[in-house]
Amino acid sequence: MNPIEIRAIRPEDDVEVGNLIREVLEEMNAPKTGTAYADPYLFQLSHYYKAPRRSYYVLTDGLKIFGGGGYGDLPGAEQTTCEIQKMYFDKAIRGKGWGRRLIEHLIEEARAEGYKRAYIETLESMISAQKLYEKIGFKALPGPLGSTGHCSCPIHLIKDL
Repeated sequence: MNPIEIRAIRPEDDVEVGNLIREVLEEMNAPKTGTAYADPYLFQLSHYYKAPRRSYYVLTDGLKIFGGGGYGDLPGAEQTTCEIQKMYFDKAIRGKGWGRRLIEHLIEEARAEGYKRAYIETLESMISAQKLYEKIGFKALPGPLGSTGHCSCPIHLIKDL
């Protein structure tokens, strides 16, 4: 494997990233509705994240995409709160610190965009992700914040930036 880098998503990455997200959700036995699996723009992320105050990054060795994650506005919440979105990783890089590196990158970028808080939703089955978010300083919320459309994600977390 070549060295992995974090870089902004490109249009030619869209199908590979969409497929990776769906594969991970299937592996986790996640619902196909109420999660990123059903997002109408899942295979057009490069276009979706071109909007102001949104960005999406991939982890790649130049040949394969091993993961990705982004941030963006959170409809129904204060404009100073962003949502960390679509963080999914191939089995080959899980547990090797890439999730932490990527989320720290996303937090820096979101802070530079003027966001003051970051919100995350996740699934109960994604225990490693929950542990990572807690280590980085995310705290549990009693319920959802804003309107993400992901009604099947019962874990809601927030972090001051």
